[in-house]
Amino acid sequence: MAQDFNYQTTAVAEQRGEIDHDGGAAHAGTIASTPHSELKRFRISKRESQEKFWGRFGVTQSSGSRFETGLGIPAPVAILVKLYVKGKLSDGDLPG
Repeated sequence: MAQDFNYQTTAVAEQRGEIDHDGGAAHAGTIASTPHSELKRFRISKRESQEKFWGRFGVTQSSGSRFETGLGIPAPVAILVKLYVKGKLSDGDLPG
């Protein structure tokens, strides 16, 4: 599960501009404190329900809720979330 957590931490940190181009953390203390809540804030900033946000990644609302409160995100989902947060994937690219 530690690997899953790192994907999410990286996705959120890159979205916030906290990862430099060499892959190092510019503000590591901020990232490490609450990465799951940062992902929740990203979803809320988009004004989307858990069902809509997580559904685009093939995840149920209840699993998305658990991811936002600390459960590790499976690697395939974490990769999709990371690409979405970075703007590399759009809603049209995702089946959900």
